[in-house]
Amino acid sequence: MQRRQFLESLALSAVALPLARAYAEDKDAVASSLPQALGLPDPKPYKFKPSIAKLPAWTLGDASQHDKWTLMFRGNLSHTFYGSGTVPAEPKLLWKFEMAEYATLKHGEPTVWKGSGWTGQSLRYGDYVWIGSTGGHMHCFEAMTGKLVWVFAAQRMIKGSPCLWSNRLYFVCVDNYLRCLDAATGKLLWQWRSPNDVDSSPCVYQGRLYVGGEDGAVKCFDPLTGKLHWKKDFGVGCCEKPGSGGIESSIAIASGRAYFGHLDGHVRAIDPADGKLLWATKIGGDTDASPVVVGDRLWIGTEEPNDAGESFFCLSATDGRKLWARKLGGIWSSAAVVDGKLYVGTHGGKMLCLDPATGDTIWSYEIGISTWNSPSVVDGKVLFGAYDRYYRILDAATGKLLWKFDVGDRCHSAAAIADGRIWVGSASGSYYCFG
Repeated sequence: MQRRQFLESLALSAVALPLARAYAEDKDAVASSLPQALGLPDPKPYKFKPSIAKLPAWTLGDASQHDKWTLMFRGNLSHTFYGSGTVPAEPKLLWKFEMAEYATLKHGEPTVWKGSGWTGQSLRYGDYVWIGSTGGHMHCFEAMTGKLVWVFAAQRMIKGSPCLWSNRLYFVCVDNYLRCLDAATGKLLWQWRSPNDVDSSPCVYQGRLYVGGEDGAVKCFDPLTGKLHWKKDFGVGCCEKPGSGGIESSIAIASGRAYFGHLDGHVRAIDPADGKLLWATKIGGDTDASPVVVGDRLWIGTEEPNDAGESFFCLSATDGRKLWARKLGGIWSSAAVVDGKLYVGTHGGKMLCLDPATGDTIWSYEIGISTWNSPSVVDGKVLFGAYDRYYRILDAATGKLLWKFDVGDRCHSAAAIADGRIWVGSASGSYYCFG
């Protein structure tokens, strides 16, 4: 059972089953009565007057990356940009926004989803930040003031990170849609519906939009029109609990190759021109973490160690050969590589700094509880959240704790960092700006 079917089966069965069935059968239409029938996110969750983001004309080229702005998950196509400027060692809370909640059922029990989820990275461009929520809304804020500019209501929770290109905002949702909005107004420009959930974060490379999904396929679109150029199927996988399948990993692109992990435990490289498979390497079980690529090397972890107990790997980006591996337990976090050091958080409760050439440990910080947060490394500091309500800053050279702040609940989301400020959300329902 795929996640969409699973969620529909939990909805108010006596009144919603016919509607849910129509929803499953009609791949191109959105039934207007569904939000009311299934208790979906509020289409107007806040009392405010929408306005328009005054974005500069797009001059940043044909990819969703820049050396100052955070325009996609992990900042650039190789997943090696985590923010810009300085980071205060002891930031102050500058503003906070309470996001709308989404009440539904999980395994038959009432559940309220709040705030931002995994991976849920904020974007920053010009004077604005954008963030999706598990409450089912995409938000645009004035970066410095926290004033809400516009909000867009999806039909389910938004987990993955958005992507910004050519003043358009692309995001995926567990309602199975990939959407394109006008980043200035929040107006829907186009949408494409998958047969399964989509929570692999999108990216734009050479004027084309790429995204994975729990249908097990990589898709390539025209980002202006939504036209599907090609779709390459790698299978959904099997034996995982409902709500996980196919490709949840976000695609990295470097040196003319696109890389991603898969539920079946393989890391794959494909040709972004047509989706042709270039190589595939089995590293373990479900691999939701996203690759980070520098030169001819790729680093990635897997949720489930292989038979040898290995769970974090350095592979040849050229042919997929295993160069080294570490036994680190489950890895849900995507690693960061900065200034010749590699940083990764573990499900076992550690933030590690490793030698990227050998995998040897440089330092280890004991969190004491699991982290799924993909660390940001900016200005000689490592920033990350965990399951224990705290967002932390460590010294990148030593691993010494510099600061921590109680964000109210687990924090799986990565931050946008620029101009001495940090924008990050948590599962408490709060969205924060520190500086």
